[in-house]
Amino acid sequence: MRAKFSFLSWNVEHFKGGADRLKRVAAHIKPQNPDIFGLLEVENADVLALMRDHFPDYDFAVTDGPEVQEILLGWRRGKFEQAVFTQKREFKAYNPALRPGALLSVRLQGAYYNLLYLHTDSGPDAPAFGNRAEMFAKIGKMKAAIDGIAGGPGKGNLIVLGDLNTMGLLYPGTVKKDRRVSGEEEVAALGAFAEMMNMKPLAKEFDATWHGSGNKTSALDHVLASQPLNFTELGKRDGKPFQVRVRGWNQLTGPARDKFLAEISDHSSLFAQVA
Repeated sequence: MRAKFSFLSWNVEHFKGGADRLKRVAAHIKPQNPDIFGLLEVENADVLALMRDHFPDYDFAVTDGPEVQEILLGWRRGKFEQAVFTQKREFKAYNPALRPGALLSVRLQGAYYNLLYLHTDSGPDAPAFGNRAEMFAKIGKMKAAIDGIAGGPGKGNLIVLGDLNTMGLLYPGTVKKDRRVSGEEEVAALGAFAEMMNMKPLAKEFDATWHGSGNKTSALDHVLASQPLNFTELGKRDGKPFQVRVRGWNQLTGPARDKFLAEISDHSSLFAQVA
């Protein structure tokens, strides 16, 4: 089945631009050739102009506000019949330092697709955990609204992706003995919640997408999609097909991995294709 369009999401840790790092980021994105891409943790609006130098065939939009980190979206010029960018400030969820959701609605072959890029509250503390739950609930409200516009339950095409920071809950403190919800349990709960919304978590090439000090890894980045949408199978993992390709530190070892983590990002990118 031929792909309708492709998309990529990547948390580029504290992305402030700079010619050398920008070249490395562009070199990571270009071979994947996404029709839409979103970069999280953009900390300098000048990155927008720099990205235009490397991606002249794309149009761009960036969230804005008092927060330090923003979301930058790019989409291939001429690919879509229409593209509308909207900031969804309701996803700041009780934390004024959070960036809004970045919603790109595109029309292709007469059908509308809505891609919501999110970078949710980070941390295993109770406020951050609660804010994530609130943000996930708002996804449900958006899904219902989009379905209503499209003609009824399950009719709307919604894709939610980004760094959802599913790292669990430590309470009342932040030490191991205070763990109440593991990261794996939060991921499972998010999947169950997606199914309640008539959505599905897409299978990834690797679970872990973030790498920290001490060789610690976590499954923080995800793609959720409306149930009726189909996606290209990009390979198999443990004999089962996956729809989300994970690229970055996962393919590297030793000094090469250390270099990627230090010079580019501690997250790997996610790539998928709507079929």
